[in-house]
Amino acid sequence: MDNITSYITYLPSMAATAWYYKKAGQGKDLKSFVNECINFTYDVYAPALYRGNLLSPSKKNAIAEKLSYFIGLDKDYILKSNLRILVPRFQKKLLYNKGLAIGRLDGRYIGDETDDISEFPHLGDPASYSVGAAFTAALNYYFANDLKVKMDRPYLTSNNSGLGAKWRWKPVPDGTYWEPSYVDVGRKLGETMRRNTAMKVFVAAGYYDLICPFFDTDYTFSRHGIVGKRVTKKIYESGHMIYLHQPDRIKLSGDIRQFLTHQKN
Repeated sequence: MDNITSYITYLPSMAATAWYYKKAGQGKDLKSFVNECINFTYDVYAPALYRGNLLSPSKKNAIAEKLSYFIGLDKDYILKSNLRILVPRFQKKLLYNKGLAIGRLDGRYIGDETDDISEFPHLGDPASYSVGAAFTAALNYYFANDLKVKMDRPYLTSNNSGLGAKWRWKPVPDGTYWEPSYVDVGRKLGETMRRNTAMKVFVAAGYYDLICPFFDTDYTFSRHGIVGKRVTKKIYESGHMIYLHQPDRIKLSGDIRQFLTHQKN
C-alpha cells in the first residue's frame, strides 16, 4: 500500500482492462489508449503521487478526473482512495454494477461472487480458479500416464495449496543481515548482461495482466544497468499466461522462434 511505484506501474494495465470492458477509451484502439495512459503516468501521475498532500485540491481533483477517464472508476471513489487504487479494489469496482469481480492473472476473466460489496474478491482470482483445475488434471495425467511417475503425495500446483508460506524470499544467504523488501533481481540481470556481452533477453507481457503488469517491464528494463539495446520486448493482448489466448499463443511462438534464430546469427 505504501509502495508508490506499484501504483505507477499498474495503472496502464488497469486502463487496458477498462478499455476491454468498454469502461474507458471508447473510440480509441487499445495501443493508442494505453500509450496515452503511459504518458499521463510518467508526466502527471508519478509526480502527483510523490507530492502527496502537497497537491492543491484543484490539482488533486483534476488528476482524479483523468484517472477516472483512464480506468473507468468513479471520480469520487478515486478521491476517497487518495488517488491510489489497489488492484484488488479495482477487481471489485470495475464491474460493480453487474455484481462481478474481474481476474488478477488475467483481467478478462470474471467471477460472480456471493458478496458483492466486499472490498476485495473473496472467492479468489477468477482467472486462476477458472483454469487451475485443467492445469492440475493435465499435469497429473502426464506424470501418471506418460512419465509413469508413481506419486505418494498430491502434486501441488498453486501457492494457495500451501506453497507460498514455504517460499524463501531473501536474496542473501541465511544468517546475513537483510532489511525486508520486495524482491528485485533487475540489478543482477544488468550485471550479468555486462559480464556476458553476448547475452540477449526476450521479455513477453500481457496487457491484461494485473499481477505482473506490462508497464513494470518498461520501468524495470530502463534502469538497473540493463543493456536496453539487447532486450526485445513484446506485449500481447492477453493476461499473465499468454498461451491461454490462442492468437497470442501463436504470436508468442513466432516471436520466440524469431528471437532464437536471430541469436544464432
